Amino acid sequence: MKINTSYFIILISLLLISCGGKEGNKTEPETSSTIDLVETVKDMQENRGTLVNETPLTKEEFAAWLPETLLGMPLSSSTINMIPGLGSCGVTYNINNRRVRVMVIDGAGEKGNNAVNTYRMSSTMEYDEKGSWGSTKTTTLNGLKVKESVLTNGKYNLSMFYDSRFAVDVETYEVGHEELQQIIKELNLEQLK
Repeated sequence: MKINTSYFIILISLLLISCGGKEGNKTEPETSSTIDLVETVKDMQENRGTLVNETPLTKEEFAAWLPETLLGMPLSSSTINMIPGLGSCGVTYNINNRRVRVMVIDGAGEKGNNAVNTYRMSSTMEYDEKGSWGSTKTTTLNGLKVKESVLTNGKYNLSMFYDSRFAVDVETYEVGHEELQQIIKELNLEQLK
């Protein structure tokens, strides 16, 4: 799905015009929010334009990145680049019921670019939600902005758009909150290039 930049410019222009006439006491924070929105849309469009021309990681490149262990648990299964033209990797580390699942989608190329859209958008948002299912908040782990969900069954889900290219999901079972930083550190995401 392509998003037309001129469509957003027209929409933002209409918003700015409609905010100007009737109420002369509009505050600067609203104008600032509109400017931030315009910048966010522009950045997302530039990111899409850049990624569509990139080449997705190969099986060999994903395999070279994969850590052999995570939190002392061995790599027990992996699936790399199942869909042609889409760089992706799904792995599981476990000992008995204790496990960590990691999924990475490379945003390079047409298919990858479309596959990471929700992560790209999510990375621009701030979360602070609670419900009977658990909670979701925006946090920072090892210097990375992460959408962290804690489910009532004690399971953690981490989601991020790493390096403006990679959609990363981490799902844990029988892993403590204090170990989440270590997971991010041991994943060595900086080696995904």
